[in-house]
Amino acid sequence: MATAAVLTKPTFTLADRLRIQQQRALERDYIPVGRLTAVVFEAQRDTRGLSESRARYSNRKQAESTPEALKPFSEKQTVLWSSITLDWLSHKNAPLLAISRDRQDLLLPHGLTPLPDIPDPRWTPKHANDTVPRIPQLLTGCPVVGDRVRDKITDRQGRIYGVIHPVLELSIMLSGVSGGFGRIRGAVDPSDGTHLALLIDDSNPHQMRAYFVGGKFLMG
Repeated sequence: MATAAVLTKPTFTLADRLRIQQQRALERDYIPVGRLTAVVFEAQRDTRGLSESRARYSNRKQAESTPEALKPFSEKQTVLWSSITLDWLSHKNAPLLAISRDRQDLLLPHGLTPLPDIPDPRWTPKHANDTVPRIPQLLTGCPVVGDRVRDKITDRQGRIYGVIHPVLELSIMLSGVSGGFGRIRGAVDPSDGTHLALLIDDSNPHQMRAYFVGGKFLMG
């Protein structure tokens, strides 16, 4: 369980952390935040050729009129971005994100809903009415972006979790009357040096169990 020490505070074992979150979800001891639309995480990726890659403009006019700061991604950049994100594309089928009433835990009370197919990051439109081809958004085994999940951990009951870490940012469609979009940033907990991580059990791909552990999260 060496990996667990990196993911959870030393005063709690990984099993403790998950059990607390499961109990809070069961008792509805949480405040809904909104719908989780995207997860952005840091990961080691092959960046060879990135500096030589070129922005993919649709036409010459776009290339001439687009400011440098707003230029579109190159194919290499788009593939890399797709490999370090989980994206539900909209709030309609996105999972519920909540915070425990004591503000200590981010919760996914109903787990993660299935990830939708995404636009193929290698594709460049040739005409305005071209249909964008889509590819499955796989946690592992994607032939285009590779494995999004590269680490795993096994609990004492033998359940295997994929580990996404460190989590940098969560995008949310907020609940409540005002609605709108929000974000939560992942950070290091200075008291123990842990990073915010997301554990995913995808043994049931239609409703994946998932838990945020370790680190800190900053609302805003």
